[in-house]
Amino acid sequence: MEKPREKLEENGPGSLDDVELLCTVLGGRGRVRDLARTSEQTLCFLRDHLWLYRRNFSAFFKMLLEIEGLGTARASAVAAVVELGMRLQSGRTPSVKEARDILPFVSFLVQKRQECFICLNMDGANRVISSRVVTVGLVDQALVHPREVFCDAVKERAAKIIVAHNHPAGILSPSPEDIKITNNLLEASRILGIAFLDHIIVTEEGYFSFREQGML
Repeated sequence: MEKPREKLEENGPGSLDDVELLCTVLGGRGRVRDLARTSEQTLCFLRDHLWLYRRNFSAFFKMLLEIEGLGTARASAVAAVVELGMRLQSGRTPSVKEARDILPFVSFLVQKRQECFICLNMDGANRVISSRVVTVGLVDQALVHPREVFCDAVKERAAKIIVAHNHPAGILSPSPEDIKITNNLLEASRILGIAFLDHIIVTEEGYFSFREQGML
């Protein structure tokens, strides 16, 4: 098999078949034959399970990781390509209507061994315009201060925010500290006039939404 990237440079992307195109995305070191095998298996998975991407991203990503040769980095690249393709096809960033719509933006948290707290800034139409990791490590009130969470939202004139963090231990229910942080952010959002839509906790087993559980 000719090296896909060289073929693309010489003849353009239209000269590549589906497997070769995916090979250029996955890239990395290793034999071309092994990369092609991984790409073929990934394509088969996408053809059979693309419907699951929006419906249950956590399950979709977990199944991606089961493909031999992918790993977290390559699986994330595949998910990013799928998301980009869907956005380009629709002509705009999808609007977030419920908690599960935000999962593609926070899926990387599932693989983190430390707690990571992120903030997603959104426009008035509930579209994500940017995201930022606020803190890495133990999530507590001292580290997750409203000032740090809302600073970018104020600069970018965001209309709304959603925050999310992971529980590496796999426990979906919020801790007392999680609840305190949520209440502090809600109070700050009222003062700043930036809507606080949700606080989402993610694990390999699924997600917990403060909004869906009536806690926000």
